[in-house]
Amino acid sequence: MQEDKECFITGTTVNLDKHHIYHGPRRKAAEEWGCWVWLEHGIHMGLHQGNVDLDEQLKAACQEEFEARYGHEKFMEVFGKSYI
Repeated sequence: MQEDKECFITGTTVNLDKHHIYHGPRRKAAEEWGCWVWLEHGIHMGLHQGNVDLDEQLKAACQEEFEARYGHEKFMEVFGKSYI
């Protein structure tokens, strides 16, 4: 979902973590299909501490990008749930 190694939110290039947009049982598919972004460490930790709004925004944006490339049917086959 991202080409440059910079925070997807702020654009900073320091103190970055790789964030898999779909996690838990979907993490392996997220890695395989490129459904991850770079996030500044503080933003990344905020996601894992309950920033539900940003989590939902990232999931929806990633699904839109995935579907633009591969279609809705493929998204549902790979991830099994719509986030839009």
